[in-house]
Amino acid sequence: MNRTIRDVLLFGAGFAAGAYVMHTVFRTKYQEYADAQIEDVRDHYRKKEADLDTMIEEKAQQKSMEQLTGKYRTESDPEDIATHDPIEIIQPDEFGDIDDYETRGLTYYADGKLVFDEETMPVNDDDIPNIIGTEALNHFGEFMPSTIHVRNNNYHKDYEIIQVRQNWGDLYPEEEEE
Repeated sequence: MNRTIRDVLLFGAGFAAGAYVMHTVFRTKYQEYADAQIEDVRDHYRKKEADLDTMIEEKAQQKSMEQLTGKYRTESDPEDIATHDPIEIIQPDEFGDIDDYETRGLTYYADGKLVFDEETMPVNDDDIPNIIGTEALNHFGEFMPSTIHVRNNNYHKDYEIIQVRQNWGDLYPEEEEE
């Protein structure tokens, strides 16, 4: 019986010693690995920041040169300018396909009120031509029923306008009185 107890205690002591050694060895090994990974990421972002700084300097230099020599250009030295209509009606599959353009939703009520999603007050009638143009509301159902997609190249936004049959005044009578 003493021999069995001694063997069990020696096994337990060996197991504990082995577990302690493995724990300390792996902890230092993985700490070094993690430190190396963190330093690699820091180096990557330092390089990215330096590249961004040089790109900004180059663009600023180019922009200043364009401003200095812009009016002295001749026909033999034309600028390549992509011309877009400031506001254009687009197909539904083009909605949101430009990463630089923000997407917004609008609702067009039956009583002629145009309201941004997440808001309750309608857009001022004077602002509608600047936001979606004068012709957009005449093109409902052209690509999709009760929906039209508009790209505003001035504001860098794509708008999805959904036409509903409800009146805005029926949904928000307290705000219409104000």
